[in-house]
Order: sequence, then structure tokens, then C-alpha cells
Amino acid sequence: MTSNHRDRLSAAEIDKSSPLPYHYQLREILRAEIAAERWRRGDQLPSEHQLCDMFQVSRTTVREALDALVNEGLLTREKGLGTFVADPKFIETWTGSAIGFSDSITQQGYLIETQVLELDVRPAPLRVRQELNLQSHEDIVYLKRLRYILKQPILIVTSYMPARLFPRMTEIDFTVNSLYQTFRREYNIPVTRVKRSIEAIAADEDIAAQLDLPLGFPIMFIENTAYTNGGTPIEYYNAWRRGDKSRFQFEYSQPQPSGER
Repeated sequence: MTSNHRDRLSAAEIDKSSPLPYHYQLREILRAEIAAERWRRGDQLPSEHQLCDMFQVSRTTVREALDALVNEGLLTREKGLGTFVADPKFIETWTGSAIGFSDSITQQGYLIETQVLELDVRPAPLRVRQELNLQSHEDIVYLKRLRYILKQPILIVTSYMPARLFPRMTEIDFTVNSLYQTFRREYNIPVTRVKRSIEAIAADEDIAAQLDLPLGFPIMFIENTAYTNGGTPIEYYNAWRRGDKSRFQFEYSQPQPSGER
């Protein structure tokens, strides 16, 4: 860790008047350094003792912050050597809300770059017609994107939308616009529910080339159907995501039976 980096990190402060726990604040300060690439893969963090001095917090606070980032896959500990920035895994949290990939990743402080590979209107394949409840004569908007995080290709996604619901969608620049935000903002069609499945597969020749992986490399295949109000399906997508860069987190709440506390 350079002296310039240490000085910049020292300038960040724990807000002692904030209701947020100190370990949470420290965790977010360290996370921001990693997300901004001021710390890169393999860089060593200051020792626990140094972090205590820099932020005027207890060793317990420092350990809680570091433990959380280790559990998220952002940091790794090497016995006898210290704590280092890990080769990052990008967490997508699946909860009861229908949040998109862009929203989930950007909430972690990462910048997503998008390359649009194809965007046109075409006839719908049988599988797509079945998922979107389309008639045989109905066309779909087809969107294929390659998504990058930290300059690395992470995800290929092919989306299919009913053309009758999304006129002029081919005029939208999806290198800078989120698809789900476009549904809401441009068409007033919110995603209210999703049906999603995930399985581990081996990358075929085409997917391996696009994700810059060896043939047969483990990847995650995701199949998703998104619905709007009234249960109308509005998007069906297939996605191929690097397994070594991915971590999925599921959050569920258990409703309490009536009368229980």
C-alpha cells in the first residue's frame, strides 16, 4: 500500500454522530476503495492495528468490517501475511423484489459497461412464444448484450419482448439505459414479478469466446420471465454468466401467522 493511498484513506472518517454502526461505516469506506479500483486485485490492506489507528475504532470494529468483506468475496486472508483484495465476485441479490442486474450491481458501487450485439424486431421462436403467451404471427424485440464489470466480460444476455408492447424500442441506446428502467420510464410498464431458474453448465465455443474463457469453463445459465401488473409476461431472457465471478445471494422473509408476534 503506497503512502499516497494511505493518506487518502486516512482522510475518510467514521461519523461518530451517525446512527450507523462503526463497522458498517468502515466496511463501506473499504468497499468504495475497491469499487473505485484504488485498490486492485492482490493489493494488501493495512493491518488491523493500522486501521484501528487510522479510524480511531476498536479492533473488534475493524474485524467485523473485514469479516463482512471477506464473506462477500471482496477480500481474502492469507495466514501470516495479511488481508488482500480478492479477485472479485459480483453479488446479485435475489429477493422478493423484481430488481434487474444493473440495479443490483450498481448498488454495490460497480460501474457496468454494456456492448449491444444485436437489437432488432424479428419473429418469435416457439419457446419465446410459449413464455410470453404470443400468437404465431406476433413479432418480438430481440436484444443481445454483453455486460462488463471492471473491464471484464461477465454476462451475455438475450432478451425477448413483445413488439406490440414496446414500439420504437430499437431506437433506444441500451449501452447507457437499463432495460427494466426503460420499461418503467418510457412505457410505464413496471416489472412486478419474475420467474427465474439457474443452473451450472459448461461454456460452449460461442459463449467461451464472448466471455474470454476456455472451452468448457463452468458458467451459470439463467432463464428468466418477467411479468407486469395482471400477470402479463413482458420479457423472457437467457443469460450466461461467468461462474468464477458470480455469487448469488437469496433473501426471504417468513410471514408470521395471524395472531403471532
